[in-house]
Amino acid sequence: MHLSTELPDRLAQAIADYIQDQPHPTNIPDVLQTALETFLSERGYLSQSRKRLHITPAEHGSGYRNTSIEHDQVLANIDQETSA
Repeated sequence: MHLSTELPDRLAQAIADYIQDQPHPTNIPDVLQTALETFLSERGYLSQSRKRLHITPAEHGSGYRNTSIEHDQVLANIDQETSA
């Protein structure tokens, strides 16, 4: 279904502000679709089976490189840092 509608200025501005604040490029149709899916799901009009996983990438250099291999050592170091 194709839907064209006109939004009130305050709502259009809020959407524009939200998009501008996002760390990664996004577009109006994606924002509106997500908002509408959330709205309809919360009210029971849309099945919540379409849950999406949104992973925000970590900043470069924000963690340990070998955690998947040396997880015991990494966790031991973190534990020592927090108890100090």
